Order: sequence, then C-alpha cells, then structure tokens
Amino acid sequence: MSREPTAASRDVNPAQARAIIEAILLTATEPVTPGRLVDLLAGYNGRDIREAIDALNAQYEAAGHGIEVVELAGGYQLASRQQCAPWLRKYHKTSRQVRLTPAGLEVLAIVAFKQPVTRVEIDNIRGVSSASVLQTLMELNMVRLAGRSEGIGKPMLFGTTREFLVHFGLRGLGELPKPKELAELLAEGQQPTAARQLASELDELQKQAEEGSDDERS
Repeated sequence: MSREPTAASRDVNPAQARAIIEAILLTATEPVTPGRLVDLLAGYNGRDIREAIDALNAQYEAAGHGIEVVELAGGYQLASRQQCAPWLRKYHKTSRQVRLTPAGLEVLAIVAFKQPVTRVEIDNIRGVSSASVLQTLMELNMVRLAGRSEGIGKPMLFGTTREFLVHFGLRGLGELPKPKELAELLAEGQQPTAARQLASELDELQKQAEEGSDDERS
C-alpha cells in the first residue's frame, strides 16, 4: 500500500512549491503537465499540485490580477483573464498567428472529427485532393502522422496535435463539439455538405477561442 507524502519527505513547503510552479508556468512555452510538476517537486502528488494551482488562482483573484492558471491540452498554462482580452487585442493589434484558409479549416476539421483518418478518406469527403493542404497543416504543427491503417497498402493515418488543442483552447479532444446530422449526411452520400458542416463547427470553435482567450500565450 502506497503512503501519503509527508512534510518531511518534501524538499520545499507548500508556499515555496506554489512559487516554483508559478515561475515554471511563467517561463514555459507550452502547457506543463501535472506529471512534470510531480517529478520536479519531491513529495508532492497530483492532488497536491491541483491544490497549489487552486491556491494560486485564489490569490490572483483576491488581488484582482489580470492572469490566471488555466487547464489546456492536458496541462497548466499561465494566461490572461478573459475580461482583459479587448485591451490585449488593442495593444497587440493582431489576432492569433495561425490563420487558416477555408480549405485548411475544412481539412483540419475532417481530421479533428474523424481521426485517425487517411488522406483518401479526407479526399472522398471533400471531393478534391487534400495533399498540399495536409502538408501545410503539418508544417503549421496542427496535423501529425498517427500511424498506418490496416487497409490495403497500409496508408498513413493523420491526427491532430497538441498545438491544435492549444490553438482552439481545448483541454482534450473530448471537448470538440458534436456535429449535428454528420452521420446521416455521410450515409446519404452528401460528403461535401458534411465537410462544410465540419469546417463550420471548427470555425465557430476558433472564433470562441479568439474572443475568449486572445493572446493567452503572451
């Protein structure tokens, strides 16, 4: 039976741990997983890390700070508060760096909602070749190779990346919206309509992420 960590087994006290976590989140370039923090802070478990994050957020809120710790892509990230977004947009005078074309949004939507998926499956849904668009999405680190299919020729499978989750403000793929009537559209052979619906769902998600947490990674 595993034992609960004790104060004697810890290298630092809770106040110091909070300061360390805060400094790590401030300097990290991507979300920091609880596992990384547990490995770093001897004697602390996942529940202790969660309590430290909650304590930091309570401190920020009580003091009226413009930042908070958010859960994103399976980890924690220091971000600006939503109510500060309008002023951040005015200051930076720019939106998120990654701007997707309609074709890119359509292909990314198909990958996101159908993953793992082959290029042939994507092409069949769109009705046109998606090779160049997929290449661009991979260069943007939105799409990755996710293995090979067991089908004839073992074609490559595509899936989304962690950067995709960050860009759209998702903690995990489970937060993706469920496109209405998608199965029916595909079953009826209305692939282009299904592709447009998928793109519309993802476009709406992107707008929400931009409006609600623009420049959070600043």
